[in-house]
Amino acid sequence: MQRTGVGPCPAQVMIVGECFGVEDEQRGEPFMGTAGAELNKMLHEAGLLRSNIFVTNLVNARPYNNDISRWIPLKKKNVTPDMGWLRDRQVSPIVREGYERLQREIKAVNPNIIITTGNASLWALTGAWGALKWRGSQLQQNAESLLEVAPEGGWAKVIPILNPSAILSQWEMRSITLTDLRRAKKHALSKDHNHPKWNFIIRPSFQKVLEIINFLSELVEREPTRISLDLETRAGHIACCGLAWSNLDAISIPFMDVRDEYGYWSVDEEAVIINALYHLLTKKNALVDWQNGLYDAQYIYRHWHFVPNGVQDTMLSHHVAFAGQPKALDYQASMYCEDYVYWKDDGKTWAKNVGEDQLWGYNCVDCVRTHEIAEVEQGVIKQLGLEAVHEFQQKLFYPVLQAMQRGVRIDLEERKRLSKELAAELGKRELYFKEVLGHPLNPRSPVQMTKLFYGDLNQPPVMSRAKKNTPAHVTCDDTALAKIMLKEPLLRPLIHAIQEYRTIGVFRSTFVEAELDVDRRMRCSYNIAGTETYRFNSSENAFGSGTNLQNVPSGGEDADSDLVLPNVRKLFIPDEGFEMFDTDLSKADLRVVAWESDEGEMKSMLAEGRDPYIEAAREFHKDNTIKKNLPNGSADPRYKQFKAFAHGTHYLQSPNGLAQRQGMTVHSATKLQSWYFGKYPKIKSWQDEFKKQVASRRYVENKFGYRRYYFDRVNEDTFREAIAWVPQSTVAIYINKIWMRLYEECPQIWILMQVHDSLVGEFPIHLRDKCLADLERCSQIVVPYDDPLIIPTGVKTSLKSWGDCS
Repeated sequence: MQRTGVGPCPAQVMIVGECFGVEDEQRGEPFMGTAGAELNKMLHEAGLLRSNIFVTNLVNARPYNNDISRWIPLKKKNVTPDMGWLRDRQVSPIVREGYERLQREIKAVNPNIIITTGNASLWALTGAWGALKWRGSQLQQNAESLLEVAPEGGWAKVIPILNPSAILSQWEMRSITLTDLRRAKKHALSKDHNHPKWNFIIRPSFQKVLEIINFLSELVEREPTRISLDLETRAGHIACCGLAWSNLDAISIPFMDVRDEYGYWSVDEEAVIINALYHLLTKKNALVDWQNGLYDAQYIYRHWHFVPNGVQDTMLSHHVAFAGQPKALDYQASMYCEDYVYWKDDGKTWAKNVGEDQLWGYNCVDCVRTHEIAEVEQGVIKQLGLEAVHEFQQKLFYPVLQAMQRGVRIDLEERKRLSKELAAELGKRELYFKEVLGHPLNPRSPVQMTKLFYGDLNQPPVMSRAKKNTPAHVTCDDTALAKIMLKEPLLRPLIHAIQEYRTIGVFRSTFVEAELDVDRRMRCSYNIAGTETYRFNSSENAFGSGTNLQNVPSGGEDADSDLVLPNVRKLFIPDEGFEMFDTDLSKADLRVVAWESDEGEMKSMLAEGRDPYIEAAREFHKDNTIKKNLPNGSADPRYKQFKAFAHGTHYLQSPNGLAQRQGMTVHSATKLQSWYFGKYPKIKSWQDEFKKQVASRRYVENKFGYRRYYFDRVNEDTFREAIAWVPQSTVAIYINKIWMRLYEECPQIWILMQVHDSLVGEFPIHLRDKCLADLERCSQIVVPYDDPLIIPTGVKTSLKSWGDCS
């Protein structure tokens, strides 16, 4: 017989966990260990008292090794003969017993709201699985069978949260769990469900669509009107377009229908609808908000040939407020929406046999949630004092979209030649494998590689590092091959050939043979909210062509072999009548560190055009011959090592860590770092003060007013991450401010790519002198320190290709 829960009976609030831990079992009460203590703190912060809450578990007993999957198997192979069905899963008898006891407790306690922690308790009471996915949702307890009778007043509301033990290991999730608990407190006063009464129009008639568009057009004619837009796409086409004009009202306009291969509308009807949408959504007073608008805009521009008047991307708003948090729409809804229920599986699970109504309803939910989120986020931005930052990040949408739409011209003949050249190099190594091993080898096949090295060659197996959802396993990745090569030098030539084969293969497929768009140009998608440092992410475009244009290699010798890789940037060529350019910021990160620390000697060197790394390396080594590059053009190893050491020192790397990375003794690293701080003492003072500020404020801010909050525990890792964020974010914003000035002031200069800390573009040859002067003028961005900083920007040009810019 399992123990019962504890607490007042009846009670407005009930907490249901999964099972006992070690201390719970010892004391016979749920949540009595470290995780329970943390739960108590969070309850208190959310305005809930544990003494007023009835607390229990699905199973008031402890499974072996605290692993409840032994009782509720996640895989069929772990099901045992004594198990039986509960809901849609087979469970041990102890779970069935616990479920029946739990139902009796719920009827006795008669709570208004039940807070579930973890997966199993959520599933037992609602049938949903996945606390991380469903957390914060306002659900309703439902019966496992029709024989169960609802308690007095009806079934309780259920709000899932993460298991407190999971929060101890993922501390950054604590803040969002507090949001969930505050929602639970708000809903604890009654069993009434406060789900919004949505007014959705799906499967509309032609007249109804025009009626809604005309209605919105009249609103827009009278005054600025917010309209939320969301597309659902299928096979590269627009399946439906949703519009919301309030938190409750939305329409999904279908364009594809599985019942009709020719579409939902006639050709003439569809043309009229698209024309009506164009006239509505491009009006100045039509204030369009959307989530990840760059994706939808690519589809609208390609298929409908216009761009809506987008004024707010909710993903960018959330990124400005909380740069380190997840950006998905459902996560934002769980933070900002008054009555939230997770819904995103409705779109993922759509299939032909389900019917289109589910997709259209899902489309409407996306729209009204976006509408509510956008409104709340504007208040959050204002409360945080980030209005100027928010305005600039939203404005970036248009120059970035323009570059994505324009794409880059590709030298098709050179592309073919390079592909054949690399294919020949792959063939040489395939022949070598056959000659050495006596049989073919595919280095991309994990099965063949493990058989070769751990079977045929009898090498001690190398294990991968265990990750969150991936256990350790035998591997032949590059790290493993490097370890094998150190232990068995005789295998060095074979391993080098395998590494080269892999490098050439990735190089060829990722860059040289990246799929071109329909007009044979190369395009990508940029994500303005891609990183917490405000650098962009880049990937293939919305239609599956292109590649990450921020990592296009310039070729050269491989550091670990004789392999010479081609300069892929030479494939990117200017349009007819244009000249290509590539900007370059001079020692940008270092300048920000010098100005942040106000290190006078370093600032003077930079102002005089000297390299502080070279000067310091010469002084430390007492050798004035140290240069950036040797006479043969390769990097001077002493300069390279000293620069890497100083860079790590700026960002709070310890002598131990630097010694490992630089191949030095800890004693030498300690001595060098101490000397470096003696030369540039203000850097150390800046670091010490910086750590105090981050520990007290729990956020970091750069001189442009951008901010990054930290919700995880503040420790040395946090300090290192935060101090590196300052120069990285400053430089990322600096290059984007140059881009914005060029977009607004110099329409004759076309930006084609943003490559982290530089811009690649083209200008008309006949306007060369004016464009070069404009590039120099627009690059004069001031970082507003007390001693204003302007980062020098160089421009390289070429009539031939990006790779030939000089």
